[in-house]
Amino acid sequence: MSRCPSWRPPAKGAWGIALLAAYRLRKASNESLEEYLDHRVFADAKGATIAPDKRDVDGFNAFMARYEKGLVIERAAVEGLR
Repeated sequence: MSRCPSWRPPAKGAWGIALLAAYRLRKASNESLEEYLDHRVFADAKGATIAPDKRDVDGFNAFMARYEKGLVIERAAVEGLR
């Protein structure tokens, strides 16, 4: 993972493919993808870090607990179809 402040996780989908194509076509001879993104794509990007609301985190954790318990049901349904 990059330590550069403008580093972004890899993009997905058509936008990510377009970024990779532009990088391949326009990069300098020894320019890494990280450098290309930092200096050309996100050079003027402004960002902010926002801490999550505790209620949102608690709600998500409750959702995940219920979801994980429901996986047993999903497994049983798949086994029942075999």
